[in-house]
Amino acid sequence: IYFDDRISYETYRQRLTRFNPTRFNAEEWADLMLEAGQRALLITSKHHDGFCLWDTECTDFKIGNTPFGRDVLAELAVALRDRDIDLHFYYSLLDWTHPAYRDDWPAYVGYYQAQLRELCTNYGPIGGILFDGYWPRQAFVGEEEQDYFEPRGPWDLAGTYDLIHSLQPDAVITNNTHIPPLQGEDYQVWELDLPGENKIGFNCTEIGDKPTACWWNLNHGWSYQPWNHAVKDAHLLVRTKQAAHARDAVFMLNVGPRPFGDIHPQEQTVLRRIGQILREVRL
Repeated sequence: IYFDDRISYETYRQRLTRFNPTRFNAEEWADLMLEAGQRALLITSKHHDGFCLWDTECTDFKIGNTPFGRDVLAELAVALRDRDIDLHFYYSLLDWTHPAYRDDWPAYVGYYQAQLRELCTNYGPIGGILFDGYWPRQAFVGEEEQDYFEPRGPWDLAGTYDLIHSLQPDAVITNNTHIPPLQGEDYQVWELDLPGENKIGFNCTEIGDKPTACWWNLNHGWSYQPWNHAVKDAHLLVRTKQAAHARDAVFMLNVGPRPFGDIHPQEQTVLRRIGQILREVRL
């Protein structure tokens, strides 16, 4: 929405005063994951807008400066560990609100790597990190797209991957680049497509030599969109999961929490039904 609506930074920052997901309960989320048959949670730590869902020391654009104030990642880390569910972080390399992103590329690379050091040291053992925002085959048209999406220099991905693997030796890394895996990446991911397919229009048809995963939506979009509400049928999602497994791919199912901090009741019902089906067919 920050890009699509061309919201100014000053206006967007005012959302800090409205961020208060009081219904968030890490224990309830983790119990729902058990019922759904989940083995891991991949949660957005920072998206393209730069807002951080943990109490980072690298920026003030973070959850610690909202009325909610609590570190969601810290609470989830404990709840998931107690239930033997792996914790993975989604992290966008883009950061449209950080000043160094446009004006001082080496400083920005240092900034994002410092944040990854926090994520790899403050929450105990993690399962992995999924990067997004770097699409080397994507052609960005016009000055605005280039301003928001074009990197101003190298990302130092090799240094970033070495940092993660040194701090979290068992963590797996992927980057949603829509190209075959780069050195240091541990698996290859597809959005809304099975491995090797490109029905969506931007995926990679080349399958590299790493394990694979596909990333699906339970609802219409990646985030909570009440104007676009279209929850998928549990049996359809299980069949998609089976199709992914037939290609030796891990199936990742996205759910967008509501602004209140909970999962939509209809989505909860579908997740529980998925878990029930998986237990019945022993998947």
